[in-house]
Amino acid sequence: MDHEPTNLPAQIANALVSIPKGLTPGVIKALDRLVGATVDVPVAWLNQKKAKIDAQTESYKLVEAYIAQSVVSGVEANPEIAQRAMNTLIRKEYRKQSNREAVAAAMVEDLRKNARETSEKEVSADNLTELDDDWLNIFERYAEDASSERLQGLWGRVLSGEVRQPGRFSTRTLRFLSEFSQADALTFENFAKKSFGDNAPAKLVNPAQGEDISHLIHLEASGLIHGASGLGLQKTVIFNDKGDASIREGNIIIFLHGEPEQKIEFEAVVLTPLGREVLCLVGSRNVREAARSVALAIRTPKIHEAYLNVLTIGENEQRIETKEVLWVKEIPESQSVDGSAN
Repeated sequence: MDHEPTNLPAQIANALVSIPKGLTPGVIKALDRLVGATVDVPVAWLNQKKAKIDAQTESYKLVEAYIAQSVVSGVEANPEIAQRAMNTLIRKEYRKQSNREAVAAAMVEDLRKNARETSEKEVSADNLTELDDDWLNIFERYAEDASSERLQGLWGRVLSGEVRQPGRFSTRTLRFLSEFSQADALTFENFAKKSFGDNAPAKLVNPAQGEDISHLIHLEASGLIHGASGLGLQKTVIFNDKGDASIREGNIIIFLHGEPEQKIEFEAVVLTPLGREVLCLVGSRNVREAARSVALAIRTPKIHEAYLNVLTIGENEQRIETKEVLWVKEIPESQSVDGSAN
């Protein structure tokens, strides 16, 4: 870059350097909505289309003057009330702006941290649609009320996910997250660590006989999961004519090999569409560890081999790499991969 974005908050400006170029249009549009006048700086900086913009401080002065004029003209009888009203409005707008910028910083930081995991195909401008204005309108209202670091980080991850894949999060999910308490988040986090793809094996998440299942009932009532109560659900994995089957989440794949054209079934608690959208926002969840736990939980003699694979998507090719051997047929069924008893 030839010059730095002097008007852009330093935390955002520093992190922007590492963001894949294909994501630039979405990032710029998001910053325009959340940070406001500073959006001209990254456009000039990243695309070199503009040389100068008005200072952000000057924009704030104009806003302040406008608010002051509007308040005073409406309360001619008592200038003290007018002054207090103006001060309240300024503080309120300052707080909202501060929250929006914190969310913007969290978005950019999440994009920076995960830049290596984002493939060139995923960030190609030809493969990205524009962020929806109506979606951004709703998102902005939630972002400006995010006063805690936890919520700012959460909304930042939502926005970075939407930048990578416009349409990834529905407006229903935004509404749900705005009412998602920290206690609810911890409950779902514990469930998420035992799930992979669209489900969690029942043996991993169901409490022992007679133990409290209220946490699962609560998640089901919230619309995040199915099968926590009642008859439960069955998941089926079918091997093809070569004896291969797979379960995938993102670029992580559980690859199974067994008898050709056979199938395995297991009881499961299934994530709803809402649950699947929220799943990717659980920051403490390690997808590979979750995949490993699920694979071992569904292990049966019908599955002769199991591997943890990673899908890499290049500009002109897709490549699957085996990262871990979970088990092979020769390993006794009474032992886990590391040799300890199951």
